[in-house]
Amino acid sequence: LQPWQRAFVTMFMQHRETFGKVRLLLADEVGLGKTLSLGASAMVSVLLDDGPVLILCPSTLSLQWQVELKDKLGIPSAVWSSAKKVWIDPDGHIIKTRGPEDIARCPFRIAVVSTGLIFHDSEERRHLLERKFGTVVLDEAHRARRRGGLGEKRDEPNNLLDFMLHIAPRTRNLFLGTATPIQTEVYELWDLLKVLNGNVEFV
Repeated sequence: LQPWQRAFVTMFMQHRETFGKVRLLLADEVGLGKTLSLGASAMVSVLLDDGPVLILCPSTLSLQWQVELKDKLGIPSAVWSSAKKVWIDPDGHIIKTRGPEDIARCPFRIAVVSTGLIFHDSEERRHLLERKFGTVVLDEAHRARRRGGLGEKRDEPNNLLDFMLHIAPRTRNLFLGTATPIQTEVYELWDLLKVLNGNVEFV
């Protein structure tokens, strides 16, 4: 880990010790290794027995997350295949399931799930909201925003923001990662802080 990545893990440990739970927004620029900063902190939370880890990211990044966790940190994880409704281990082996409900029963302590499932209000989304987690990581967190546009629902949360507002009280540690500055409205940043503030009295 680079010094700034170790510093993030140190901050995670300090907040955990001070508050008993952690709420952090990581906004490093592209190329500075947010995946390793967040992944190393998730690994520490597992070692400290905080509970299962849920990593939410775009489907195009899910295998990248799994590879980096394994190659750089030596952490095994499972990726949920939304097409086949099965778990895939770090060696590419398929772990059979009974169906969408088994997204809530990851065979590894760290689960990587596509945010596409959340956007599409899938059956898996509902099963995830029934679980409690030790740590939840949302990569590309700027996608959790209000619907926008010109319709009556423009100020309502999109499905991802709504999911995060509901999952926040169900997790001990919550990390949001984004390299994209808020370029439209300031309230989008406040919405992310509202997610972080779920069920805690601090951010």
